[in-house]
Amino acid sequence: MKVQKLSLVYFKNHTDLSLEMEEVTAIAGLNGVGKTSVLDAIHFLCLGKSYFSSTDVQCIQSDQLQSGILAEVENQSQFDLKIKLKRGARKIIEKDNIPYKNISEHIGQFLAVVIAPNDIELIYGTNDKRRSFVNQVISQVDKKHLQDLVKYNKLIDHRNKHLKEDNVDLALIQTLDDQIGPLAHSIFESRTSFFNEFRLYFRSKYHQLSDNKEAIKLSYQCQLAEKSYAELVGTNRSRDLAIRRSSIGIHKDEIEIEIDDFSLKKYGSQGQIKSGLIALKLAEFEYLKDKKQWTPILLLDDIFEKIDEERAKVLTQIIKNGNFGQIFITDTDSKRLASFCKEIGKPFKTITLS
Repeated sequence: MKVQKLSLVYFKNHTDLSLEMEEVTAIAGLNGVGKTSVLDAIHFLCLGKSYFSSTDVQCIQSDQLQSGILAEVENQSQFDLKIKLKRGARKIIEKDNIPYKNISEHIGQFLAVVIAPNDIELIYGTNDKRRSFVNQVISQVDKKHLQDLVKYNKLIDHRNKHLKEDNVDLALIQTLDDQIGPLAHSIFESRTSFFNEFRLYFRSKYHQLSDNKEAIKLSYQCQLAEKSYAELVGTNRSRDLAIRRSSIGIHKDEIEIEIDDFSLKKYGSQGQIKSGLIALKLAEFEYLKDKKQWTPILLLDDIFEKIDEERAKVLTQIIKNGNFGQIFITDTDSKRLASFCKEIGKPFKTITLS
């Protein structure tokens, strides 16, 4: 997969920017000039949402009504992709000038993997962060998982709102639980299947980065592993009524990373944590590539600012020796960018933003 041309109109830092891309595109410039915004636009094209902003409206310049992303993309065939964002309106994604009826139809057709400084929340952050990461990866290869998640979240929201009412209709709660149960088990099964495969990718990438110095483990815990959803909600009905929210379900799943049987989050060194984070993202890349049978775009945002020289060299060698397809990389140091590009030995161009 390759982005050949990219245009941004009133998108974040860029009022009107047009770029032509190479197999490796290095974007240099000081902080605040919009390097990350270019990477975010590519992620938006591929996954239908921003990687760095929580809402679509944050991608529109503050004094503008709308913004857009346009690109020529090659993925087995040639496509024109467009993202149209407008305040107070639903976003529109078009492929060859034909808008999708549902944004979910777009998910999984174009792949991008980001490695960025804020990804550290995958290690330090709550299980919500790790569940979101897992959901995004699975949804790109399994449409049913995405559909089940959308339905499940709507039903849980409905259940939580009703639990907050002064007079809770237990019959309605039971009706919702009858609908939630099959979805919860389906999501549990797809996550279990995913982790059985993904932990092998993760372990392999971590060992590459750490030179096999430690044993790394990725674990997945779900309440549904022991009992059915119906049994669990039946046992916890009184508790849910007391705390006025749903305490049972796949939205409570836990994902943990351990190194030599100790929590990476609590006891890992800075080097181990950075290796674990990069291993997660490289594992995502390899997993998607194997499942979809084409190569995602790799987006590297200021990573050399955040990792030590030793890990930077190892990562460079992994990229040099692997099949990584098109790469976008940003840095404030143009010399460091040039050194990376020359080392991996692929055709590249450097774009300097000011």
